[in-house]
Amino acid sequence: MLLVVFGAGASYDSVPHRPADPPQRQPYRPPLANQLFDDRPLFVDAMRRFPQCQPVIPDLRNVSATAGVEQVLSRFESEAEGYPERHKQLAAIKYYLHYALWECQQYWRSEHNGITCYKTLLDQIEKWRYRAKERVCLVTFNYDTMLEEALREFFHLKLGHLDHYLFEHDGYTIIKLHGSLNWGRELDTTFVPGTVPTTDLIIESAAQLHISGRYRIANSHPMLVEDGHVLFPALAIPVENKDSFECPDYHVKALRDSLSDVNKILTIGWRAKEADFLEMLQTLGPRPRRLMIISGSQTYAKETYQNLAGQGMGFSMPILGEGGFSQLIRSRQVETFLQG
Repeated sequence: MLLVVFGAGASYDSVPHRPADPPQRQPYRPPLANQLFDDRPLFVDAMRRFPQCQPVIPDLRNVSATAGVEQVLSRFESEAEGYPERHKQLAAIKYYLHYALWECQQYWRSEHNGITCYKTLLDQIEKWRYRAKERVCLVTFNYDTMLEEALREFFHLKLGHLDHYLFEHDGYTIIKLHGSLNWGRELDTTFVPGTVPTTDLIIESAAQLHISGRYRIANSHPMLVEDGHVLFPALAIPVENKDSFECPDYHVKALRDSLSDVNKILTIGWRAKEADFLEMLQTLGPRPRRLMIISGSQTYAKETYQNLAGQGMGFSMPILGEGGFSQLIRSRQVETFLQG
């Protein structure tokens, strides 16, 4: 079984014919973690829609590679218990991420017109899978739906319900452990009779919200009501050493049940810092497996390898590649890796 893990670097470098120019030159390029709150016009408009997040935006922009957005958001989460205003700010950040990334993806789609690394990668994997009769598990920590769109167009899939992500009969499973920009969780909160729920009301009530474990696909942004149910964005705020999942429990179970069959691992743009997922990978044990790590630099590739090796897993001649997702597609290294 092949396990493919996608991080933010995969969507950032998702279009082979678009060089990885900075956001100032390509304002609709999917952001890396430290770019999530950039001063892009599209992002600023989203911040204007959810003003409760505005007081903390300067802190989220004043970051570095060593003390990034994840660390700042971790601090905000730890402060919420003793400072109720943080609950509102964190709720507003979830709405901001949901709305801003939805908009960003729509504009990015108009630039790539469906020609993405995701789609070509699926073609390369499927050619191997079809002959080898293997299964494939796709794990993504990205909020965007570029992977789903590639799957939908390549395999003519319908992903209108959370159950559809586990399309195991076709040899594939897709797991989004940190949620998705188009996923919502039903609220069990009872508002004052006669009150019409709004995103502003929900954010202002953040400390008292009862958020259920029932997930739904949201068809509009900002999400609010689907089929009579009030929704709250289902995406995990990016914090340091992320240790919680934002997806249905049965998705996590499906992933756990499949890991014992993994004999090949491919990671793209992922730095392997998610504590719960790394703990889950410990069940793979020391049996040697083929590993390919694709990153934008050797430094990040080595970091990913060290984080994985620290879980006690064994690897047979690991491949650490730099140049990112687009270079992987152009070189067709995946085909060689899968045949090995």
